[in-house]
Amino acid sequence: MTRRKKIFAAAAVAALAVSGAAHAGTACDLLTEQDAAKLMGAALPENLKSDTPPTAQNGDDHTMVCGWFPKGYKLATADGPPERAIQLTVHAMKSAAAAKGLHDASNEGAREIAKMMPGGSKFTPVKDLGPEASLEQSDIAGVQIATLRFVKGAHAVQIQAWRKDAAPAAGAVAAGKQIAGKF
Repeated sequence: MTRRKKIFAAAAVAALAVSGAAHAGTACDLLTEQDAAKLMGAALPENLKSDTPPTAQNGDDHTMVCGWFPKGYKLATADGPPERAIQLTVHAMKSAAAAKGLHDASNEGAREIAKMMPGGSKFTPVKDLGPEASLEQSDIAGVQIATLRFVKGAHAVQIQAWRKDAAPAAGAVAAGKQIAGKF
């Protein structure tokens, strides 16, 4: 396995492990197929969903994920990033402090992973989504990836957007604003 594929595999596994939503519904209530198509500029019919209930073992983290990918694309088994996709992960924690702690740990981990990537990642604040919001931008195998992380109350939120043909940052930030407004 090449170094690039190892890095992609590590990022994909991290995305699956860290994946999730929060409020009274599901992550797919917060990011629908129609939302994904509008934000990413194309139909994305392949759905990835997961729901991990809170337990003492996982730090009382109710994690739900909703991802929208091109037809036939499977994140868990892919050799590389999708040409276009968007995935929402929301962690519903017991308190705002717990959500901020998870958010801070996620950002720290992302910065460590970025150091191992060829070309690294660029991190910028996103003031519109609060003082803790940050946008990570990177490129893997010619696909640009934007990962937006922010905290909203007792929720730590992560949105990952992939695009081969254009920068996905605007779509990730637009999704973040839309989702933050639903809490």
